Amino acid sequence: MEISVTNWGITKKGEEVKCYTLKNEFLEVDILNYGGVIKKILSPDKNGKLENIVLNLETIRDYEERSPYFGAIVGRNAGRIGNASITINNVKYDLAKNSGENNIHGGIDNFSHKIWDSKEIKGENFVGVELSLKSPHLEEGFPGNIIATVVYKLINNELSIEYNATSDMDTYLNLTNHSYFNLSGDFKRDVSDEYLTLACKKFIAVDEATLPVKVTDVKDTPFDFQESRELAPSFKSDHEQIVIVNHGLDHPFVLDENRDSYSAILEDKISGRKLEVYTDQPAVVIYSGNYLYEVGKLSNGLECLKYMGICFETQDYPNVLNFMPEKAKIYNSSKPYSQKTIFKFSTI
Repeated sequence: MEISVTNWGITKKGEEVKCYTLKNEFLEVDILNYGGVIKKILSPDKNGKLENIVLNLETIRDYEERSPYFGAIVGRNAGRIGNASITINNVKYDLAKNSGENNIHGGIDNFSHKIWDSKEIKGENFVGVELSLKSPHLEEGFPGNIIATVVYKLINNELSIEYNATSDMDTYLNLTNHSYFNLSGDFKRDVSDEYLTLACKKFIAVDEATLPVKVTDVKDTPFDFQESRELAPSFKSDHEQIVIVNHGLDHPFVLDENRDSYSAILEDKISGRKLEVYTDQPAVVIYSGNYLYEVGKLSNGLECLKYMGICFETQDYPNVLNFMPEKAKIYNSSKPYSQKTIFKFSTI
């Protein structure tokens, strides 16, 4: 097991960007202190060839100016909040509007744009990075002074992400990581021919603004991935919910409460790579990169295309305070926020 750190540029604000490289016999992972970005994951294919399996960009300026949250920690909220407002204890908080009239991923200057305090951590069976960040009361409109920590650990063939946060007053938190996976290796193909399995009997239908509107059975829809299924047919479907998000997936899936183990599995039959996602969260928003053609060139010079990557945004129910307030969780000094997600990499 090895861990090293290099300087990876300077932000527009003059802040130093560090890149931590975690390496063992199974994987090599690059993590930035800018946004907690997972910049690279080198994973072997069925022949042992190491290639990158997450979408990334060439420079820090690229991340600042044109990244669609590649690999980043987003917060204080994951996803969209309708009308950019939440109400807690009968107090309405107006949030930053950065997606039409809505708030997305925590606002304009959200966690993905911050330099986090960072340090190396090591254990008997892991190497990792601990990131921490202070977010002041009413930053982007959210209440409470927040201290958040995110810990990445490389343990054998698993990358775990542990999120914790405390607040000095009642607040709402919902964090996630926004990595775009592509198991072909070095972006040789888009993800259309990869296979997805989900421990989900229900998904949440969305409106034109991609806000949740209705919990819906997946049965007899293009959203039924209870058994392994190629992504392409769903992308090509004329189902209203596929069309509404520019022909693809950009939907919350409700994870089965009694699931035995995995939450999601992604497989690439050609490279032989397999990704398993495990989480303690109730939902996962799956986004299939329906607008990635707007990004420009990736780190290896290839033009980013539609469906070039797929996200597994493990999280609480999106827009929960407005959409299903009976399920909303409020956090404070005596009830800290926590979540854990594990990405496990292997070959078929």
